[in-house]
This record gives sequence, structure tokens and C-alpha cells, in this order.
Amino acid sequence: MKQVITLTIAAVDFKFNMTVQDHSDFVDSVARGGSMTAASHNMVIRTIDETQKEELKKVLEKSPGSELQIASALKAEFSPVLEIAVKK
Repeated sequence: MKQVITLTIAAVDFKFNMTVQDHSDFVDSVARGGSMTAASHNMVIRTIDETQKEELKKVLEKSPGSELQIASALKAEFSPVLEIAVKK
């Protein structure tokens, strides 16, 4: 399953192509104790539409830590929190 997620970042609409594998790689990297910053950067760069990659790289360079905010928004949209209750 591929989901196109559009985020408006610094007044520009960026399209990200998220897949289950992209999401899993991000979660696995963080769960193994990897750097949250590196995992976020990798997911953001791997999923950005190719035509916008250079423009996004400029945004990332100008705004340290922005990859964390972008990855968080992508993860929240791709895998929303489910309401789960245990019945007794």
C-alpha cells in the first residue's frame, strides 16, 4: 500500500510517498536504539517525491531538527492512533 501525503512546509506543498515498508523501517530503526534524527531524516528523504527532493533538502538545511517534525507528521497521518479497548 502506498499513500501520498501532502504536507505544507514553509508555505510549500510537498508530496511524500509513504509505504508500509517505509513506516516499518522507521519504527524498527528507532526501536533498535538508532538515532531518532537519522531515522527521521532517512524516512523523509526516502519518501519525498523525486521532483521535490532538492527543494526539501534546502528546507532541512535551513531548519535544524525539521526532519523530526516532518517524520512525526508523516507517521501520524500514515498510521493514525486507533481506539482500542479490552472488553471484560
